[in-house]
Amino acid sequence: MNDRQSLIRIRKALFSDMLFQFKQGFYFIYLLISFIYLLILGQLPFDFADIALPIIVFSDPSVLGLFFIGGILMLEKDQGIIQTLSVTPLKTKEYLISKLISLCLISVLAVLLITALSDIGSVNYLFLIVGVILTSVFFTLIGIMITTKSRHLNAFFVKMIPWMIILVLPCVLLVFFPKEWFLSVYPSIASLKLVYGAYHGISFAEASLSVTVLIISNLFLFKKAIIMFEKHMIYGGL
Repeated sequence: MNDRQSLIRIRKALFSDMLFQFKQGFYFIYLLISFIYLLILGQLPFDFADIALPIIVFSDPSVLGLFFIGGILMLEKDQGIIQTLSVTPLKTKEYLISKLISLCLISVLAVLLITALSDIGSVNYLFLIVGVILTSVFFTLIGIMITTKSRHLNAFFVKMIPWMIILVLPCVLLVFFPKEWFLSVYPSIASLKLVYGAYHGISFAEASLSVTVLIISNLFLFKKAIIMFEKHMIYGGL
């Protein structure tokens, strides 16, 4: 019964989040961004576009997760929504799950649109969708944790910069060591390898390692995000 009630609360929260994001123009913005990506890809030689597409697909949920979640949470904090969670039936983990799913949905839809309209060869859509979902969850959770320690949106953007460097810069190692499997133990590299492999091929063992690393990382971050969110956003009064 408790699990069923939890699912009902998540479903209602998810509907509310999606409606909010639609009214705020998130879907329109990402539709526009997707077509801009397509225009850029269309101007590139095929060899460059073939490499650029996976990088765009990797960066899309990363940017969405980090940037949008900060704005969403800060807006809801200013509206007093977050502070009321302690007196509503909606639990913190349900609130965060709804945020994760809603942003994942936008990422997946945008990536599928870009991929479907791109002049690209065969695509492993299973690896692609799994990679996009896990990447979106990972970066969104990082964004949530950064937001919990930020008093306002400008502070969030300042604190986000070192995190972007820490998470994204190591991905450059793939240029010099593309075949080294041990790089997949770094979550952001695991994300990029999984997404890139969806377009250019990846062994089942390597894909499994990347998925395992991302799942473990996301579970750890989710538990950490719940603790930080309750401490600083709900009860801490940041």
